Formats: sequence, structure tokens, C-alpha cells
Amino acid sequence: MTDSAPIEAVCFDLDDTLFDFTEYVRAGLLRAADHVEERTGLRLHDELVALYFEEGVTSGTFDRLVARHVLPPSIVPDLVEAYHDNDGWITPYPGARAVLDELGARYRLGLLTDGRNGREKLARLGLADRFDAVVVAHGRDFSKPDPEAFERVLDHLGVEPAATVYVGDHPYLDVYGAKRLGMRTVRLRRGRYAGEPSHPAADPDLELRDLDGLLDLLAVEA
Repeated sequence: MTDSAPIEAVCFDLDDTLFDFTEYVRAGLLRAADHVEERTGLRLHDELVALYFEEGVTSGTFDRLVARHVLPPSIVPDLVEAYHDNDGWITPYPGARAVLDELGARYRLGLLTDGRNGREKLARLGLADRFDAVVVAHGRDFSKPDPEAFERVLDHLGVEPAATVYVGDHPYLDVYGAKRLGMRTVRLRRGRYAGEPSHPAADPDLELRDLDGLLDLLAVEA
């Protein structure tokens, strides 16, 4: 990965890039199941987790559970809120803290996420103080892969796209979004989208299996 502009900043996605998002999902499902038990007396924790992870019902999961047990549909919004209000254990990927510390000594670091509760996740991960700029697009009038989302974090960092590396796991939202703005891109092939092919309009400049590879990559670029 080469470019005429020297690298000044490294930006990251959050979910499945810096931590395993399934940890957040599991914690959220269990909190939602707590709410079901509080409201109805039914203990459906194992069933709800299995519905998502084993049966593959990753969209409309609460609707399916409610239909199975003939619960009032009005409970679904409350389950969604309980899911996102969970405070369960989530941890950074192995080596993530060390990689961010080493990169932060040489570059400005940014984070751009569409995920709900992005700042709260960072705090729970113990990573909030690693970044010079954090942009959470959820609930705003822009989101990845819109150029404005990437421009926001670049503006906060005070860097140009060509001087920035963007690291993410999603071939469309992360790689395509950053690349069409002129950022250099690294796709991390892990998490939910690890097996998806590259977006036809935007091959990443580099693919990695773990974050440690960034250190070798940027050592060459330095």
C-alpha cells in the first residue's frame, strides 16, 4: 500500500474491527430476555440466544420470539431498548490496545461508527482515551458509506483523505465508503462479514486477519 502523501492519521471502524460484536449481541439478548421474564414470568434466555446464533434469525429476532409465545407485540420496542441498554461484558480483540497505543504515538487516531451507543461501547472497552476524534453516525443525518460521515472524522482530525488509512471490516460500508473519498483502506477479515467478497467497485488496498498486521504495514509506509 503506497501513496505519494505520507500517512498522518489512522481511522477505525468499531464493531467487529476493534472487538467481537457477537459479545455485544449476546449481552443484549440476555438483557432483553431479562425484560421478558420481568414482564411475563417466562424465562426464555437460552431460547432467545439460540434463535439468533443457532437458527440464524438475526433480523426480527424479537418479533419471532413474541410470535412463538403469543406475547403482546407492543413489548418488542421495549426489548429493543433493553437490548441496547445492556451493560454486559465486552472486550477488545487481543492486541487491540497495544496496537492503538503504538499507532497513537506516531499518528492521529480517529474512529467512525454507525453503531448505536458507540461512545458507551468505547468506554466499556477501555478504549475511549485512545482516539483524537470519535464520530458516531447513529441517529444523525449521515452514515457510512456517505462521504459526509468520513469527512466529519477527517475534519476533526485535521487531515486530508490521502494522508489517512481507514481500517474496517465491512466491504461496502467501510472499504467502499472510505476509498471513494480517497482514503487508503485496510479491510480486517474477521467478524460477521469475514467471508463476504470485496465490493466490486472498491477492492481494499490491503486485507489483514488481525490488527497486529497494521504495525508491520505502517512501519513500511513510514
